[in-house]
Amino acid sequence: MQVSDTIDCNGLSPAPTVLRIMQALVGRADTDLPLNVLVGAECNCKHLAISLGELADDVHLASDVRQFATIN
Repeated sequence: MQVSDTIDCNGLSPAPTVLRIMQALVGRADTDLPLNVLVGAECNCKHLAISLGELADDVHLASDVRQFATIN
Protein backbone atom coordinates (compact mmCIF):
# COMPACT_ATOMS: atom_id res chain seq x y z
CA MET A 1 0.00 0.00 0.00
CA GLN A 2 1.35 3.41 -0.95
CA VAL A 3 1.21 6.14 1.68
CA SER A 4 0.54 9.60 0.32
CA ASP A 5 2.21 12.62 1.86
CA THR A 6 -0.68 14.91 0.86
CA ILE A 7 -4.43 14.60 1.18
CA ASP A 8 -6.90 16.92 -0.52
CA CYS A 9 -9.63 18.25 1.78
CA ASN A 10 -10.34 21.32 -0.36
CA GLY A 11 -14.06 22.09 -0.27
CA LEU A 12 -14.82 19.99 2.81
CA SER A 13 -16.33 21.46 5.94
CA PRO A 14 -14.25 21.26 9.15
CA ALA A 15 -15.77 18.04 10.56
CA PRO A 16 -15.09 15.85 7.50
CA THR A 17 -11.65 17.46 7.17
CA VAL A 18 -10.73 16.48 10.74
CA LEU A 19 -12.06 12.98 10.12
CA ARG A 20 -10.02 12.52 6.91
CA ILE A 21 -6.89 13.79 8.65
CA MET A 22 -7.37 11.42 11.57
CA GLN A 23 -7.97 8.49 9.21
CA ALA A 24 -4.83 9.35 7.24
CA LEU A 25 -2.74 9.47 10.42
CA VAL A 26 -3.83 6.04 11.71
CA GLY A 27 -0.91 3.66 11.53
CA ARG A 28 1.37 6.22 9.89
CA ALA A 29 4.98 5.89 11.00
CA ASP A 30 6.73 8.91 12.49
CA THR A 31 9.07 8.84 9.50
CA ASP A 32 6.06 9.48 7.23
CA LEU A 33 5.18 12.71 9.04
CA PRO A 34 4.22 15.45 8.61
CA LEU A 35 1.07 14.88 6.62
CA ASN A 36 0.35 17.67 4.14
CA VAL A 37 -3.31 18.64 3.99
CA LEU A 38 -4.67 20.80 1.21
CA VAL A 39 -7.62 22.89 2.44
CA GLY A 40 -9.76 25.59 0.89
CA ALA A 41 -8.74 29.25 1.08
CA GLU A 42 -11.72 29.88 3.35
CA CYS A 43 -10.57 27.29 5.89
CA ASN A 44 -9.79 28.60 9.37
CA CYS A 45 -6.54 26.69 9.86
CA LYS A 46 -6.10 27.85 13.46
CA HIS A 47 -9.53 26.49 14.43
CA LEU A 48 -8.85 23.26 12.55
CA ALA A 49 -5.52 22.82 14.37
CA ILE A 50 -7.30 23.29 17.71
CA SER A 51 -9.82 20.61 16.69
CA LEU A 52 -6.96 18.21 15.93
CA GLY A 53 -5.46 18.65 19.40
CA GLU A 54 -2.11 16.87 19.81
CA LEU A 55 -2.31 15.58 16.23
CA ALA A 56 -1.92 19.15 14.92
CA ASP A 57 1.87 18.83 15.25
CA ASP A 58 1.79 15.97 12.73
CA VAL A 59 0.00 18.00 10.06
CA HIS A 60 0.84 20.90 7.74
CA LEU A 61 -2.22 22.78 6.47
CA ALA A 62 -2.07 24.87 3.31
CA SER A 63 -4.54 26.29 0.82
CA ASP A 64 -2.10 26.04 -2.08
CA VAL A 65 -0.01 23.00 -2.98
CA ARG A 66 2.98 25.27 -3.67
CA GLN A 67 3.08 26.17 0.04
CA PHE A 68 4.18 22.61 0.84
CA ALA A 69 7.39 23.17 -1.11
CA THR A 70 8.35 25.95 1.30
CA ILE A 71 7.33 23.89 4.37
CA ASN A 72 9.03 20.59 3.50
